[in-house]
Amino acid sequence: MWQRVSYVLVGLSLTACAAAVTPSSRAFQSASRDVITASEIVASSVTDVYQAVVHLRPEFLRRRSVRPVPAFAPVSVAIYLDDLPFGNVETLRYIPLGQVRLIRYLNPNDADMRWGGLHPAGAILVTTLKQ
Repeated sequence: MWQRVSYVLVGLSLTACAAAVTPSSRAFQSASRDVITASEIVASSVTDVYQAVVHLRPEFLRRRSVRPVPAFAPVSVAIYLDDLPFGNVETLRYIPLGQVRLIRYLNPNDADMRWGGLHPAGAILVTTLKQ
C-alpha cells in the first residue's frame, strides 16, 4: 500500500514540476517567437534580411492590429534599422546580412510606445553589430 502511495506522490510531483513555468522561461519562450538571432540567420543559409524574415518568422509580415486604423495610416509593418526609420518591408533586402545581430518584431502597441505615431501592423527592428 505504501508503495502505491509513494508512486502516486512521485507522479503528482513530476506533473507539478512539468507544469510549473518560471517567469524567466516564459520570457524566453515569448522572446524567441519575436526574435531572429544572428546564429539562426547563419544556420538558415539565406542571402538577405528579407529572406531571413520570410523563411524564419513569416508571421512578422502577417500580423495585423485588432484596433481601428485611420485611413491615413500605413497598414504594412514598419522597418527600423538601429532604432531609426528605414522604410517598408522591401528595404530589408538592402541591409547587409553579415552586419545583423538581431531582428525583432514589436507588436503595434510596443512600436507606438517606442517610436510614437501609429504602427497598426507593428514594426521590425533590425539591430546591427555596430550598436
